[in-house]
Amino acid sequence: MFTSEEKQRTKLASGVRVISDASIGLSVRELQPLVEAEQVRLSVQQLRRLLLPLILADAFVTWVGWQVGLQAIALAWFAVMVVAHTARWFYLLRIGEPGRVEPATWLSRSAAALIGLAVLRSAMVLMIFTRPVGEYHYVLTMISFGSAVGAISPVAGHLRSYVGWMAIVGAALCIGWVTRGTLEGSAIATLLLLLFVVLTFYVRDQGRALVQLVSLSESLRRERDRAEKASEAKTRFFAAASHDLRQPLTALSYNAATVQELARLSGDEMLDRVGQGIRRALSESSSLLDSLLEVSKLDAGAVRAEEREVDVMKLLGRIAESFTPVANAAGLELRCLGGHHKGLWVRTDLALLRRIIQNLLGNAIKFTHEGHVSIEAFADDRTGKDCVCIRVSDTGPGIPDELQEHVFEEFYQVGNPERNRSRGLGLGLAIVRRIAGLLNINVTLTSQPGQGAVFELRMPRIPAPRGAGAQLLPDGTEAAPASTRKRVLFIDDEPEIRESLTTLLSTLGWEVRSASDQQEAEEIHEAGFSPDVLLIDFRLRDNASGLDAWRALKRRGCDAPGLMITGETEPRRIAAAREAGITVLYKPVDGAQLLQAMGQALGSAITS
Repeated sequence: MFTSEEKQRTKLASGVRVISDASIGLSVRELQPLVEAEQVRLSVQQLRRLLLPLILADAFVTWVGWQVGLQAIALAWFAVMVVAHTARWFYLLRIGEPGRVEPATWLSRSAAALIGLAVLRSAMVLMIFTRPVGEYHYVLTMISFGSAVGAISPVAGHLRSYVGWMAIVGAALCIGWVTRGTLEGSAIATLLLLLFVVLTFYVRDQGRALVQLVSLSESLRRERDRAEKASEAKTRFFAAASHDLRQPLTALSYNAATVQELARLSGDEMLDRVGQGIRRALSESSSLLDSLLEVSKLDAGAVRAEEREVDVMKLLGRIAESFTPVANAAGLELRCLGGHHKGLWVRTDLALLRRIIQNLLGNAIKFTHEGHVSIEAFADDRTGKDCVCIRVSDTGPGIPDELQEHVFEEFYQVGNPERNRSRGLGLGLAIVRRIAGLLNINVTLTSQPGQGAVFELRMPRIPAPRGAGAQLLPDGTEAAPASTRKRVLFIDDEPEIRESLTTLLSTLGWEVRSASDQQEAEEIHEAGFSPDVLLIDFRLRDNASGLDAWRALKRRGCDAPGLMITGETEPRRIAAAREAGITVLYKPVDGAQLLQAMGQALGSAITS
């Protein structure tokens, strides 16, 4: 129930006094065109179905007129009504097309046409009542009352249209019965009047309900748009913050790699320890930024699933193998169960499924202080469907019921009020939820305080494909040893990054040229420097794009493979780079990672 302060009564073009709810945040001026547009939509929808029923109803009225001796008049009247109905039908449907006329104009013309039909109908009714009353007059009354009820739906709560029709036809019918001068006629007229009043109030209430429905729908639409804009703003913030934070980290990463290479060449152990410490700190910072980037990419829709057949047990075995040293270092036992289950295959994105399991396993190891962590897979038909269930369980502290939904929220962590960085940002399960939604994987959590936690993933099981004995692709491809160092052209508008990467690659024996923009890169190429690899930053100064610089060099005959090093997360830009055949690396890039990518681009590994 709305308070008087929350209500504002106004009269829309429909003629219905409706309530504009201030709490919804919509003014009468905003509501009116929305309600009128919905009334037009509903009326046009009903109008398409009504031509034949209306003509049929008039045919019955014509039959009544014929039976009371008005044969010629009835036939002429019927011909006029057929023409009128058909003309109204075509006209209103034509102007009811989107953009033809304003909704208010359509409603006014529809009301005028309905009044014209009412005048023609009432004329025939009055002529029939000039004849002695008999059983056919009762038939006429039934037809007229049925028409009154049937007219409710087409007017779609537009009270003025209905009142215009009912006032004329209803008045003619009531007058016809009253002029009989009998008690029976007066009683029938009174009853008809009451029924018509009730129907009119019903149409009024229908109009009010429509207004409330439209206002609620519009309010929900606005709230949805507001939420989507907030989500987009958050994604843009993460993307911008990620890009700006990665720039100095990238330069520092290259410098750290240079320090370690110099330590190796000079045999300085202290310098090597400093380099290792810098790389560990960078690795931690990079991991946190990668989590932020992953959430940003998932929210932005930049992640696309590439489905293939996956042998679940082989996948779990490989993941368990990589996590066993981590678990042992934490004093835990990592158990990989279900080895006796063969033929557990699913169709999904291998990399994304691996990411989900790794996040769950990593979380379990982080928050379990003693005991063990288990990962297993088994066939599951508890839901009546043949599924594969992957279960990750631990002997950790458990999660209370009231907190279980919150653990899938961003930045939420149970039992980490001091925000220990070693336990991450609290994004692991948020990423799990997003990827699971993308892959249509059902994720459930079962836990009690002091009894650990159990996460289960359920996916439809598929038959083992042909060649099921084939091995999974490895997590990372190993490149072959390099034979020689080659030439690199590096385009980046940040002088610190250009200097640090040039120092690193030069230390490793590469011939390096760097440019701050497309023009400088073209000048270097025109001067005779033909690179074997292009390293490009996506976002250059003055809104220039590294992708455009790469294309310009291609047009000038440079066929070197391209690597794009960027903190950019905007989906369309990343997709454009990949469509152009450029490998995308996200800042900060570790020196070893960059060398491996360069080796893969050249078809051989580059090692330090």
